[in-house]
Parts: sequence; structure tokens; C-alpha cells
Amino acid sequence: MDNSLHFEQTPYHHVCLKDRKTLELTGVKKIESFDAYEFLIETSLGYLNITGSELTLVRLDQDQNEVSIKGNIDSISYVSDHKKKVHPKEKVFNKLLK
Repeated sequence: MDNSLHFEQTPYHHVCLKDRKTLELTGVKKIESFDAYEFLIETSLGYLNITGSELTLVRLDQDQNEVSIKGNIDSISYVSDHKKKVHPKEKVFNKLLK
């Protein structure tokens, strides 16, 4: 299933985190993928990876390029390309499981 949503381009980007439970984003270009544990979102300033638990998409405004996410937010990080980075420890661990 393709969990991707496209938005019109916008020149600005804001991130507002409230009590680690609500995240409001502006400048969203595309929601690349999402589930209850992770969102990968393309913004006007690069890809944003959001991880946590019980994550849900609460508000989606394609006209204003805004998204609201609720849940237990553990981390927010920008990645240099659209493919999620794998840390060296994860690579070793994945090799051991093969």
C-alpha cells in the first residue's frame, strides 16, 4: 500500500512540538510514508523523520501545506536524502540476524 501524499510547493517550514504529544508542521511537500511508529515527511528544507509510538495523522491541510501528528513522539530528525539512514550498529545487528 502506498502511504504517500503530495502537496504543492511552499517556501517556508516550521516545526512546533507541544508536550512531546502534538507536532505541527508547515512547509510540507510530501508525506513519503507513515505508520504508528514512524513518519517520513519531505519538507521545503529536506526530509524529516519522526519516530515514536501511537503516532496518528490528525490534520492534513494540502492547501496550506500543514500537517499535525499526535502520539508519543520520541525523536525528530532531518535526513540528508529520502532513504532512512541506517546507523552502523543497526547494520551489524541486521547482518547477525541473517
